[in-house]
Amino acid sequence: MFLSFIIPAYNEERYIERCIRSIQSNVDGVYDYEIILVDNASTDRTATIAASLGVTVLSKEHKYTISAVRNFGVEASKGDILLFIDGDVYLHDSWIDNVPPVLERLQKEDWLAGSVYAVDPDASWIPHVWFQPWFDKQEKVTFINGGHLLMTRELFDRIGGFDESMETGEDHEICERAKQAGATVSNLPELIAVHLGYPNSLGHFFRRERWHGKGNFSPISRIFASKIPLFVLMILASFLFSIIAPIVTGNLWFLLVYPAFAGAASAAAAFKWLGGFKKTFLPCMFLSWLYFTARTFSIWEVMKESMMGSKKAKTS
Repeated sequence: MFLSFIIPAYNEERYIERCIRSIQSNVDGVYDYEIILVDNASTDRTATIAASLGVTVLSKEHKYTISAVRNFGVEASKGDILLFIDGDVYLHDSWIDNVPPVLERLQKEDWLAGSVYAVDPDASWIPHVWFQPWFDKQEKVTFINGGHLLMTRELFDRIGGFDESMETGEDHEICERAKQAGATVSNLPELIAVHLGYPNSLGHFFRRERWHGKGNFSPISRIFASKIPLFVLMILASFLFSIIAPIVTGNLWFLLVYPAFAGAASAAAAFKWLGGFKKTFLPCMFLSWLYFTARTFSIWEVMKESMMGSKKAKTS
């Protein structure tokens, strides 16, 4: 059994050493392995640090989608088991104690495994309020994050690797294709991988959810594959109503429609996310509102890109 760890990295100078050393400390002397870091046109010292730690560094001159970068790493690897780890993720010391039966099962059946990222203890309040509940209810997870994903090369090749056209959401998409090919997708809480890249500021949180939203809603035919776009559009409609109705009718009470509706939707989302009223309810409610706002921009960007694509197709 030979393991290939594939790390796609773009400007991960702050985290990459911890990521690589966590792999080495877990696997050294236990398995034969290689670590391949694909530097996606970084402008910092990511590649230099990785090379100094003895890993194979492949550099891209121009920035590609993370799917293309991961596929490129696989092409250069030689392992029969592929382990995808993002540059801002590190493996907990207990990882090696729990992974042997996982690797054995991967070789025996069509299986794709991994786990939800754990929150770093030193993170700000935002990851603890928003992402910790996701970690706490892992049994409900239906796909594996691309930043900690394990599968055989045979399965990877059979389903065609990651979809290189996708800017984000590629991990959910590859899990769906794996299921369609007859594979089982399992989240394994015992395989602890900690995410250092969770947003620690409100600005970062907004940009992250706006970016991820584009992947969730692309192509535009998938935009109503979940209930989230419906909530987003209803909140947007209440916002537009709050602006237009007072102008048309002169009734200033209509100004309250948006805060009332957005507040109710955010409260409902926080209640469901946390599983009830907990001490983090109010900050979670605020983050829910910010999440819906970010996803509003995502939908607009996806629709705009779709319209621009249609216009180009007609003129070509």
